Amino acid sequence: MTRRIRTTLTTLLTATATTALLLPLTACGGSGGSDDEIEGVGEGGNEEQQSETPTEEEPEGGADRPEIVLPEGWENVYEDWESDDPDEQAVLDDAREAQNAIDLAILERAPEADYVNFYHSAEALFGAKDWIEGFIENDRSIAGEVRYYNPEIAMQGDGGATITYCADESNATAVDVNTGEAIAEDSDSPEVSYMNLLQKDDRGVWVTTAVQSERKECP
Repeated sequence: MTRRIRTTLTTLLTATATTALLLPLTACGGSGGSDDEIEGVGEGGNEEQQSETPTEEEPEGGADRPEIVLPEGWENVYEDWESDDPDEQAVLDDAREAQNAIDLAILERAPEADYVNFYHSAEALFGAKDWIEGFIENDRSIAGEVRYYNPEIAMQGDGGATITYCADESNATAVDVNTGEAIAEDSDSPEVSYMNLLQKDDRGVWVTTAVQSERKECP
């Protein structure tokens, strides 16, 4: 299918519910995934390095997170997005809001929105803004529902974490903002597999720094 990928082999794209909706976008890129690993994933540092790293204290009361409310006509459903471990739950919560932030920015036509910057940095921030701008430039929006499921988290020893999960985009579509009509898709599968890299910052927020995605059938 047509893909709008700015990076080369590693496909460090933003974690977006609209991977299946790339048909209206412009350039053809590489495949939706890669065997290359996201830099930093699984490394975690050795014991000596971890012991020398000072523990960052979170601001009293926690960060003042932006309220993100998706409008009628678009819904993200997060199945089993819960963990008994409070650190893992914090990762799940911020990863969810990072996804919601991108979708809201597409719907509001706001690539520079503060809530996008709040939850993304590095390659993920670049990719998020580029992705949102692609919808705006091509007079496209999104409608429907995406289901996110089967999240798995690996906590890293350096204040980082990886989260893998699947997205089912069967009920989502791109929309022409001028006509309101849905745009036909030619994807082989409505499912996308994701691996996101997050880093806890000095505000106590788990910020998404990189995303790797591949369109394939998920378990």
